[in-house]
Amino acid sequence: MSTDIGSINNNISVIIGDDLLPHCTLEKFTYNTRIEHIDICSSSPEVDEEAKRIYENMLKKRALDFTNGIDIFKDFRYIDIERLEKSNSGWNYFDKPKPLELLNLISSIETIGLLTPLIVKPIDDETFAIICGNSRFSAFVNLYNNTKNVKFSKIPCFVVDRDLDEYYERSMIIDDNINYRKVSQEVFIKSIFEKFELLKRIKTYRSEINAAQAISENMHISESTVFNYLLLKKLCPEAMALVYEKKLKLKCARMLAKLSHDNQMYILKNVKLEDVNSYHKLKVLTNNPNAPTHEIKAKSEFIENFIPQFTDVTISVNKNALKELFKNIIDFKDFIYGKFSKTMNEKLVKQLVKVKINREHMRFYVKHNFLDDKLIEGVTGKDLDELLAV
Repeated sequence: MSTDIGSINNNISVIIGDDLLPHCTLEKFTYNTRIEHIDICSSSPEVDEEAKRIYENMLKKRALDFTNGIDIFKDFRYIDIERLEKSNSGWNYFDKPKPLELLNLISSIETIGLLTPLIVKPIDDETFAIICGNSRFSAFVNLYNNTKNVKFSKIPCFVVDRDLDEYYERSMIIDDNINYRKVSQEVFIKSIFEKFELLKRIKTYRSEINAAQAISENMHISESTVFNYLLLKKLCPEAMALVYEKKLKLKCARMLAKLSHDNQMYILKNVKLEDVNSYHKLKVLTNNPNAPTHEIKAKSEFIENFIPQFTDVTISVNKNALKELFKNIIDFKDFIYGKFSKTMNEKLVKQLVKVKINREHMRFYVKHNFLDDKLIEGVTGKDLDELLAV
């Protein structure tokens, strides 16, 4: 059977450098995946010593770069678009711009020009790899191909050294994308975690607090927001990988993080992902963060047919139909109370139906005679003054 090598290559992702983020290894979540371990031949003591020296120098340079920064403005050039290439490092995982976003960027460049040059580094004497500015590059290519105007054949670029530190380059990619474009929540989380791992491996930022402060400053978000996301680091690597892959909802991931890694793994291995992503089911599984495994097992079996005890129904209604709706709600509540009051205590019966209303609007509806206090009290259980005082 022949194989389309091209189609296989399209489905292979390559990441160069240190692997900073966890990957899912649970068999139930991997499809058509093969893992191969490649043995590397042992080297001579001389080679090991040289490798150690290079590594130590790299660490020193990395620390200096992150402490003092690098001068990206020292080498400015206009570079032909044909000499620019998108990087194949795999470090830029940010969403590509949507067609309308790209059109807006193209229009802006065509009208007022490029406000922010690209950041690139040499591949060889002729070509350059783009570190920051893939969308701007795409806009220029579109403009040149459609207009043939020579002013779009060259792009303003800042050229950095070819031996730019890996961590510094990856950090630049994160900061550039987070600060100047909208990103999905999953990508936002991934970028925070990668930035955190990058900084934690640098001596200056070994403290979690120092790393969080740096992330807050670089990404222009509050420290409390950073720490809220870093709480997800309590997830086991397999669960975190599911978050990155958009298979585990963020709300459910936060709940799962309450449990020990052993209990998280038990749930991932034995509970359907659909149920893990069901908030009402996961709430049962995680309501005791210190639960022993046998309790988690019993709950896992219980939630298979467990359905939500309460749900929300949102109704938008015109002011002219509001009075009739309130009357019907009161009749419905009377019916429910009458049906269950003999078998349940009064407090539980009142919890069967709860109605939330726009408190501010009620003031105007009463003032202009669309509603009266009696109807509002019948629906909410509170008079207007009490309702507005809350």
